[in-house]
Amino acid sequence: MKKIYFLLLLSALTFQSAVAQNEQPNPYQVAKEDGYGYRSLIKLLDMDSTFIGSKFEHSYHDLLAILYSRVGRYKEARREAEACGTQFLDNMRFKNSFKDVKAIPLSEMMDSIIANNRVIMMNERHFNPHSRAFVISWLEKCYENGYRYLAAETLFAKDSLLNERRMVLLGETGFYSDEPVYGDMLRTALNLGYTLVPYEGDGFGVDREVNEAKNLVERIISQDPEAKFLLLGGFGHIADRNGWYTMGRYFKEQSGIDPFTMQCTFFDDPYGETDSLQTVYYDLIDAMPNREPILLYDTVKHIYPCTSGMDVTCCLPRTRFIEDNIPNWKLYND
Repeated sequence: MKKIYFLLLLSALTFQSAVAQNEQPNPYQVAKEDGYGYRSLIKLLDMDSTFIGSKFEHSYHDLLAILYSRVGRYKEARREAEACGTQFLDNMRFKNSFKDVKAIPLSEMMDSIIANNRVIMMNERHFNPHSRAFVISWLEKCYENGYRYLAAETLFAKDSLLNERRMVLLGETGFYSDEPVYGDMLRTALNLGYTLVPYEGDGFGVDREVNEAKNLVERIISQDPEAKFLLLGGFGHIADRNGWYTMGRYFKEQSGIDPFTMQCTFFDDPYGETDSLQTVYYDLIDAMPNREPILLYDTVKHIYPCTSGMDVTCCLPRTRFIEDNIPNWKLYND
């Protein structure tokens, strides 16, 4: 009898454990309760033991990276991105893949890129606002050359009054736009006269990529056939080469327009902390009279090498910090 009771008790405990595991909260659900702000970050940090080792561990670190960036803790954001498995480039891979490369200052190419294209797409890592500061530096010059739209992956289509209101609302305009640099990018665009365009698509995988491209065509090109626009998307979504099942490629197929796609995340900024992540291009930039972004050009193959399905690899200068955690990002085309 005692043996049967023990087995029943063990079964009940096992069942309760399974139920508890199934009912474990998703970190995004937890953070949503406090609007993905500072209080969300503190709450999640207190729940470290809940998520480490669980099925949500990757999502936990990914969300912490984003939330840290929202409160200006960029080094901590980098640490969490590494914890969730984000891959970063090291010196050896740089040397092997780009051994015949020379650095061309972006300032020597920027006018030509703007003049000879009507769609320019750039990418970002969602935890690192450096790319957002970089986009700000393009806005005025592009507007002067006829670009009138800024498409951003973060924007919510439900904020239908955004372009009338000309104001970014916390928690209403977009998810990533609650981060200060992203918000500043959108406000700068609105003040210049840009129309902001949401293009996030329904579905997952290829369906999402196809629908994003469809939204861009319907919301910009169909409405304004001669339109010129800038776009900021995440990671590899902007790749437009054949063989890539991504928004950039589907946009090119659906619109007949070949966008100029810039890989801005391949040599991600290590914030000067880890020697193994220090890449050769930082030295190239630091040696220039004016520290500015560079484009990489292969002097043997006579191409702009990019291994991620985009037109060019653009390297941003190493971040330098003031008072430990304030980045010295600048507008590169002042």
